[in-house]
Amino acid sequence: MVYSSIHKMASSEQNETLAGDLTLLLEHPKYKQMLAYGFNNQEQINVAMLVYLYLSEAKQWEELDVQPCPALQLVTLSGRPTQADDLQVLVPLGKQTELSPQRLRDFLTHVPLPQDELELEEPDLRTKRVTLAICDTDSTVTFYRITDGFVPPDPPEIVAEKKAKKRQWKKRKGQRTQH
Repeated sequence: MVYSSIHKMASSEQNETLAGDLTLLLEHPKYKQMLAYGFNNQEQINVAMLVYLYLSEAKQWEELDVQPCPALQLVTLSGRPTQADDLQVLVPLGKQTELSPQRLRDFLTHVPLPQDELELEEPDLRTKRVTLAICDTDSTVTFYRITDGFVPPDPPEIVAEKKAKKRQWKKRKGQRTQH
């Protein structure tokens, strides 16, 4: 009997904490921005917010922003894992979202490209790519990159250059956090 009353007390305290966290989430400026798009897909907006928070808080992505995709009634995200990385476009989805080849084609067709890819000198050489950020009910996020066609691997010298830039960026970032 004592155990159950302590358990209930802990549960009510947890519920108050969860309610406070939910209130903070609902007041978040990015959440309000997503709602302002007027899409009739509350679940996708909630998933987009969870993915946004994960990338901004846990992974500390650079230049992370939200954009509407009116053609698909979706909220998309764009950002860079590090300053050395290319800008990526993400489509946040719940794990129960049904995907088909046509739906994947719709993502590649209608989701807007990052601004820096639109400014490429040779746009025919770019391969359209979108990353699906699939969020489970426990907030686990799994990423799948889809592309329009095959993507050849980068030449070894480009891979080495990208790795060197990432190491240099991580080293600078580590020095900033130590001060």
